[in-house]
Amino acid sequence: MKKQILLGLMLTASLAGSAQDYSGTTFNDRIGHGKDSVEVINNFSLYREAFKEKNYMEAYDYWKAVLEKAPLSQIRIYQDGAILCENILMDKDVDAAKKEEVFNTLMNMHDTRIKNLDALNSFATKVTHTTRGNILGRKAYDYYCFAPKKDNEEAYKIFQSGIEDLGENVDAYILYYFIECSYNRFNANKDNVEYREAFINDYMNCNDVCERLLDEAKSYPAEVIPANPESEDSTEWEERVVLAPEAQKIIQNYQPTLDKCNDLFVKSGAADCETLTKIYSTKVEEAKKDLATLNGILKILQNFSCDKSDLYYKAADYAYELNKTPNAALGKASKLLKAGDTSGAMKYLEEAISLETDPAKKGKTAFVIAQVLYSRGNIGGCRQYCNTALRYNPSNGKAYLLIANCIVRSASGDHLQKSYYYCLATDKCLKAMSVDPSCAGQANRQMASYRNGFYPKSEAFFQGIKAGQTVTVMGESTKLRLR
Repeated sequence: MKKQILLGLMLTASLAGSAQDYSGTTFNDRIGHGKDSVEVINNFSLYREAFKEKNYMEAYDYWKAVLEKAPLSQIRIYQDGAILCENILMDKDVDAAKKEEVFNTLMNMHDTRIKNLDALNSFATKVTHTTRGNILGRKAYDYYCFAPKKDNEEAYKIFQSGIEDLGENVDAYILYYFIECSYNRFNANKDNVEYREAFINDYMNCNDVCERLLDEAKSYPAEVIPANPESEDSTEWEERVVLAPEAQKIIQNYQPTLDKCNDLFVKSGAADCETLTKIYSTKVEEAKKDLATLNGILKILQNFSCDKSDLYYKAADYAYELNKTPNAALGKASKLLKAGDTSGAMKYLEEAISLETDPAKKGKTAFVIAQVLYSRGNIGGCRQYCNTALRYNPSNGKAYLLIANCIVRSASGDHLQKSYYYCLATDKCLKAMSVDPSCAGQANRQMASYRNGFYPKSEAFFQGIKAGQTVTVMGESTKLRLR
């Protein structure tokens, strides 16, 4: 009893302090008056004690009473409530009737928080301040995962509302469960074109958010740790790239989400080129005078590797006739590349760059040109367009990796002189990882293959050549590496 009284006094002080931030209201305004306020304090104390011990069933009734009597008492009751209810709903020993009651209470808790959002945010800290979209996202997740009777349609509506409110700031777990929910809707209605289109659009939106945030991770500077061949720890014998903590957090959250979304989409079979052709053939004809719709269709066909189809070329031709847009020019280029007309395609690719206003998209097209030139054996031209791509988008790690391969293919001279090229190519791979962490796997594979081109230590020793000395090749300096 003494412990409860002490906890009650502590709670009173805590609530009274935060109440001052709520438009001048008093403590009693926040938790009720007289007998009710004492009851709230006691229930809060009892639920918090049980909650700390993870006795969620014991805490539930006390917590629910606080929520009902004093929804403005503290933001903590909503944070604890989600954890408490979800744990009860996952408990196999809890009967179905109790779970249904707890689920309904959980949904009501989210609605209560939205109803009182402005008031709650008025005394929230930076950490506890939230938005309607955040709450709807969590409600959608809870509905989707814990509803006694699965209803993908209702969950989908809540997800859509939350994501619409959040815009680009959607948590990774919300994105994944949303796309899974959209997939389940489509999977249950595969013959319905409307559901298929909705799933394709949802996937593209989720993909865009993940890729945007992963691109953002590239903006955080990475640290290149030099090799230490004298170390007893073999992991220090090679140069390493250490990502900034902020970048690591983004990648840890959104890369797996992007991978899962991609895997689910591939599994769905929703957007193979044959299916997309069936869906959009009529739409292309109907929209041949509608540039916005044509550009939207071109984007979808490009995203799902259907940019070598007759439908894509037709849509691109229509779009190009209406207006010379970047997408239309890319479509014309793709058609000519398929026909083997590289020089004709290059004209439209260069036109796409000149028409584009987004630097990142300019860089993407420049990189496409670099890849075309590399495949045709034009190494000098490839490097030139890789550098153009990097000028527009300095975080394009793949451009550095392609430059590395160009350098290796340019290697000439005796064994020692050729090794300089492999050392410089390794520098480019390290640079690729530092600006674009997502290409680390490919960079490491390329560097592993380049090591065979390093000059051997056994020969260097007798010639007085040491690792780490500066050498120049192709007008650039690099440090000598030995194997």
